[in-house]
Amino acid sequence: MDNDAGELRIEDLQSFISVAESGHLTETAERIGIPQPTLSRRVGRVEKHAGTQLFDRVGRKLVLNQRGHAFLKHARAIVAEFSIAATEIKRLMDPERGTIRLDFMHSLGTWMVPELIRTFRADYPHVEFQLHQAAAMLLVDRVLNDETDLALVGPKPAEVGSQLGWVPLLKQRLALAVPADHRLAGDGPVSLLAVRDEPFVAMRAGFGTRLLMDSLATEAGFSPNVVFESMELTTVAGLVSAGLGVGVVPLDDPYLPTVGITLRPLDPPAFRELGLVWRLNAGPAPAVEIFRDFVGKSRYALG
Repeated sequence: MDNDAGELRIEDLQSFISVAESGHLTETAERIGIPQPTLSRRVGRVEKHAGTQLFDRVGRKLVLNQRGHAFLKHARAIVAEFSIAATEIKRLMDPERGTIRLDFMHSLGTWMVPELIRTFRADYPHVEFQLHQAAAMLLVDRVLNDETDLALVGPKPAEVGSQLGWVPLLKQRLALAVPADHRLAGDGPVSLLAVRDEPFVAMRAGFGTRLLMDSLATEAGFSPNVVFESMELTTVAGLVSAGLGVGVVPLDDPYLPTVGITLRPLDPPAFRELGLVWRLNAGPAPAVEIFRDFVGKSRYALG
């Protein structure tokens, strides 16, 4: 049914372009398969919204005037952009060929993320991933602002349940990392209070492990003397081994170097819980939903 209410639609611009290229209403109407009066109304709506006549009648032809030529360039651009957008939306809604925007913390980029993507793409080889690394707090903000679809973060954000969905994954016990020749190098759990007066090597503010370390230190009644901040847990471990300070790291990170350092579980026990978050009010995106379910059934999922 044609739009008689006066709203300009993409079909009106497409019809205007067709008439501009052919110069004939009747021939154009037959070619695109609509009645001539319908085509005339579409062209009329375009001229109404443009605020001026765009064609001059020369005999039986409609010829673009100067204003029409100026408008045609923009009409073609609008139709082209609409076509690109429609194609992109169609692709996003295709579970076999959609795009997944996935964010993750730096510490997960060497093991969890590559394995999840590699395993998922074995069944969905045409799905595209757009990846982004940042601090946990920034990743949560990106999800809330619809800058990404999913984020692998830890600890569990406060917005889970109200604004965010959450799939709990690994729960890693936290450990105190000390140089191999440190006075506390040994076995068994140790209190964070035992190093309250020592320098700390830590993740940057806003990173998940740093949030946990600061919270644990506050609970213990002191503020750590951070002498170096990093975006990588491997750097934290490396600088601890060099004797620059002590650190708080996950006990069972498979790619954390342990040469030259001793890891002692914290007492009382403390954990870094990793999980996948997404916006609860996000629109439909089949590929994203399939990947989310896949992560929830992966070997990393708690259950």
